[in-house]
Amino acid sequence: MDIRNICLLGHGGSGKTSLVESMLYITGVTDRLGKPADGNTVCDYDPEEIKRQISISLAMTPVQYNGVKINVLDTPGNFDFAGEMQSGVRAAEVGVLVCASKDGLSVGAERCWKYLKEQKKPCIVYISKEDEENANFSTTLDALREKLSKSIAPVVAPIWDENKRTIGIIDVLNKKAYKMPENKKGKREEIPIPDSKMKVVDELYGQLMEAVAETTEENMEKFFAGESFTKEEIMTGLKVGMHEGTLAPVVCGSALTGLGTEMLLSTIVDLVPGPLEMPAEEAMDESGENAVEVKRDPNGPTAAIVFKTISDQYGKYSLVKVISGRITGDMNLYNPATGKTEKLGRLYTIKGKKNEEVKEIACGDIGAIAKMDRLKTGETLCDPKSIVKLAPVAFAEPCYSRAIAPKTRGQDEKVGTGLIRLNEEDPTFNVVNNAETHQVVVSGAGDIQIDVLVSKLKSRFGVDAELDTPRVAYREKIRKQVRKQGRHKKQTGGSGQFGDVWIRFEPCESESLEFCEEVVGGAVPKNFFPAVEKGLREACLHGVLAGTHTPQCKKEQNGQFCPKAYR
Repeated sequence: MDIRNICLLGHGGSGKTSLVESMLYITGVTDRLGKPADGNTVCDYDPEEIKRQISISLAMTPVQYNGVKINVLDTPGNFDFAGEMQSGVRAAEVGVLVCASKDGLSVGAERCWKYLKEQKKPCIVYISKEDEENANFSTTLDALREKLSKSIAPVVAPIWDENKRTIGIIDVLNKKAYKMPENKKGKREEIPIPDSKMKVVDELYGQLMEAVAETTEENMEKFFAGESFTKEEIMTGLKVGMHEGTLAPVVCGSALTGLGTEMLLSTIVDLVPGPLEMPAEEAMDESGENAVEVKRDPNGPTAAIVFKTISDQYGKYSLVKVISGRITGDMNLYNPATGKTEKLGRLYTIKGKKNEEVKEIACGDIGAIAKMDRLKTGETLCDPKSIVKLAPVAFAEPCYSRAIAPKTRGQDEKVGTGLIRLNEEDPTFNVVNNAETHQVVVSGAGDIQIDVLVSKLKSRFGVDAELDTPRVAYREKIRKQVRKQGRHKKQTGGSGQFGDVWIRFEPCESESLEFCEEVVGGAVPKNFFPAVEKGLREACLHGVLAGTHTPQCKKEQNGQFCPKAYR
């Protein structure tokens, strides 16, 4: 099976979800064009996404174009859900960077570009919303080339009318022009290239030929000799340029009218490398100390990475990308993270919120495994005879914290259970039960993410929760060295009791109490040392200034003891 895995990423509101809808409509998967504002899109199906009209979670849907299966991963553009974008990039071979034509280069697009380069993934740039007022393809393209990379090269050119409104596009490689008639339901039709655009097309074509020439020495010699490249040489050269990161093709269009969508699909099929064409993936062996390579071999030992977990009222689904071998429903695969063998459940292809059961997930393909309760995001499933551990997604550390508590007393357990289930879906937040402040603190990427968690607790688990400012667990610290004496003398009618202890307090760099003793000659028996240390540690829990914990303190003991007092 010929497969392409792509991840749509970019700033929030740039038109990623609408582009998926256009792909589904153009390829005949759906019979109507969904809109985020109407809450009827395939990928934004969660009630929170419909209410807020933004993407919150990574969603997947496959499309078929020219005999090729394209797995489309739609990711959120909001910074609070950057972890979803990172998960999508982990599973895809190429990122499609979506930029709104009227907005130019946004901060989100710039961050996504940098992340793709860090992960060494090829990129296609799609300039969206060409049909809207104030759209400017040239300005956006110039900003992309200036601030991101000169490797960004358009493979299309827009056609404008007298009001600077985009009415068609030109395929630069094939030198054909297309427009989208209103009465043909998304089917493009070919039109002649305007004379005013021929010079622009020739310039863009020349830039692409230069990119082809840079891929090999033979192409370079042929280019400088003034010879023309064949169609096969052009496509091979552009594909190599994308694979090596020296070329980022630019496509433009409008998801609402469908203009440019087929051109984007053609570019994905013709230029994007398939999963089996990607280099071997680095992994660790069973010991976790030695690096090994996992070749993308359909006949090799099975190795797959869990890049996303979906947990809803219907059950739990683990989304996997098969790197090597294949997965079938009757297999037993090893999980290096837990050290246990997992019996696989049913296999599915995810289509938004719908699932279609399949018999196997082929090498390079993406699918879902149902009811894998012990399997978590970032873990590896592999052949028990060839154990490897694939690299998980490195999520950013949480930077925003809020205290969370149920509105109704006695529902703390329901809040805890709900947060654990939600954390299976979204591992970018964490929950800490602070024993000092007596608060449950949830930490994430931002306020929107935390607010979504509270809403999901109510809708999925039926518990109302409220947020509050976390209390600060203050610390006290001594500033200089101090010596103190403690003397115990008690007359009980017999020989009495007597003990004399000197304690020296001084600052130290340790995070906890550092207890030392300087008793010489057995002046104090060693069996009394634990009691003294225990008393000091208890005293450190309540400082003298504000009653707070007092770590980073070194205490040294000396003293004397009268053995006759205890006879």
